[in-house]
Amino acid sequence: MLTLSPSFISGVAALLLFAYIVIRLSSATAKIPGPFVSNFTSLILKWHELNAKRTVYIHELHRRFGPVVRIAPNEVSFTSVAAIKEIYGSGGSGYDKTEFYNLFQVYGKRTMFSTLVKGDHAKRRRMIGDRYANSNVMKAAPLAGIKERSKRFLERCVESPDRTADVFVTLHAYACDCVTHQLFHPYGSNCLQDDDDEEMMHQVAADDSLQSE
Repeated sequence: MLTLSPSFISGVAALLLFAYIVIRLSSATAKIPGPFVSNFTSLILKWHELNAKRTVYIHELHRRFGPVVRIAPNEVSFTSVAAIKEIYGSGGSGYDKTEFYNLFQVYGKRTMFSTLVKGDHAKRRRMIGDRYANSNVMKAAPLAGIKERSKRFLERCVESPDRTADVFVTLHAYACDCVTHQLFHPYGSNCLQDDDDEEMMHQVAADDSLQSE
């Protein structure tokens, strides 16, 4: 019967730990500014997520380390205008999306927004891409609808009882109203004024599950 001595097991464990440290410290993300511990684990980031402090934590990291920060072994946060254009540009970033977008699946099905692979996303986008073209958005009817919904958004913020507004929810409602108006005019949602439509927005956007993200 093969037996392994405690010293042998300890030696193998130490060797594996050393190899992991070397691999992490020689990775591409290790060269990016950020907390040293974020080279090895995302547990601190997860802890802040569970306590609904993720955005506050990342904001503090940007104040300490600058516009590009490593927040986990394979996760980097950007705040620069150049990075926003590169990642979210209308022409496409050239990158596949991460598993984070699994949160936006609807009843287990991928929408265009939650499609991860760039090629698959491009195929779906071509089907309705013309509706988002600037030439269509700037037409009189769509533009008037967006202006009207912008007015409703401001009214909802101003008319809140204590002069404060939960813009996380209100902006979700505003976005839903504008997008559905653009796609389905003269129909569409009225989340800013109709409670049933707002409840529908919560279910589709799953925004309650994202408040810690």
